[in-house]
Amino acid sequence: MTNDVLVIGAGLAGLTTAWQAAAHGKGVRVIAKGWGATHWHAGCVDVLGYWPVESDTAVTNPAAAISDLLAANPQHPYALVGVAQLEAALHGLKQLCADAGYPLVGSLAKNWRLPTAVGAARPTCLAPATMTAGDLDDNAPMLLVGFKQLPDFFANVAADNLAQQGIPARHVTLDLPTLAGRNFTTAVQLARFMQQAEFRANVVQAVKPHLGDAARVGFPAVLGLEEATAVHQDMQAQLGRPVFEIPGLPPSVAGIRLHRILKAAIEKNGGRVYDGMEAIGFAADGGLVTAVHTETSGRPRQHRYEQVVLATGGILGGGIVTNHAGEVCEVVFKLPLHHPENRLEWFRRDFLDKQGHPIYRAGVSVNEQFQPMNGRVVYQNLYAAGNTLAGADSIIERSFDGVALATGYVVGNLVSN
Repeated sequence: MTNDVLVIGAGLAGLTTAWQAAAHGKGVRVIAKGWGATHWHAGCVDVLGYWPVESDTAVTNPAAAISDLLAANPQHPYALVGVAQLEAALHGLKQLCADAGYPLVGSLAKNWRLPTAVGAARPTCLAPATMTAGDLDDNAPMLLVGFKQLPDFFANVAADNLAQQGIPARHVTLDLPTLAGRNFTTAVQLARFMQQAEFRANVVQAVKPHLGDAARVGFPAVLGLEEATAVHQDMQAQLGRPVFEIPGLPPSVAGIRLHRILKAAIEKNGGRVYDGMEAIGFAADGGLVTAVHTETSGRPRQHRYEQVVLATGGILGGGIVTNHAGEVCEVVFKLPLHHPENRLEWFRRDFLDKQGHPIYRAGVSVNEQFQPMNGRVVYQNLYAAGNTLAGADSIIERSFDGVALATGYVVGNLVSN
């Protein structure tokens, strides 16, 4: 394999970058300390959930809201990407997932309103077909199903909160004999159980007496790992009504599915993805990154590639760190960052301030080619993608996945030219 592109970070941005570069025939390697945000997000693509961010009303049409966002914040990563490329990224991911037998449903014209594990409404642009029957714009009565041995999802809490919002919802918590010997079961373990026909039959048998007037049935997001579509369709057939999943606490089963699809696409085209390989430094010469160093039990290992992409995430992803002295630092290349200089301005007084906290907009400033800048290009063969970039508070905007996907898509094509 030729050493064309090295991607640092295995979240949605890094994997999307590598997927695109590998699809264009580039020799790609992804290195990461650990798996990224796919493992703790909902497995959906949130493009823009709230704008203005202080609004109590979720965005219904992301395409229209993005125009307002860019008018107010021309430094936002979406401004560099452009709406056309954002749409191309969404279409590309939908096609990839459809080819993998795990369709994502939605468009930039309308957000879904899907239930969370605590019964709130979550706006998202693309959602797996396994989740969309839970759309809260539909007022059909629902039954939420929990499992006694799964402590990460309390069906009664979600159902009660939905009912208080006027959405007909009831709940049942199953205590299956198959799980009775377990004090604790994770979502990943339960997802593997759900791939067994006998286990699904037991679940269906336990749920049916509680269906009543429920027109749809919601489960925690555990309807299989590798066979989610088949499991979902079988559960719908056996219960005789639409079934939907609700994402819960990490690790995210739906996010792992998405991660595996992207990783498989990279490897199919000759790329490689490695975790447990933390980037700790680099070497440069003449305005070029000549090597990236990763930690080993002996001396640092050197990785020499023509192009390097930084996709380690922002503060929440560990790609940017702070300290008690008020310093804000990008961890691999020590790149200059855009952030509030005064530490007293990092946070607002109210923890839940609807404007968010300024420190979470900290990130790397880039040019239109996504090359980090400090008045000029820092290194000619270095690019940045995802929530490493400055200009967005993607958590409060609900734009985390959209920023990661769109910038990763664009950078993956840039390094392929």
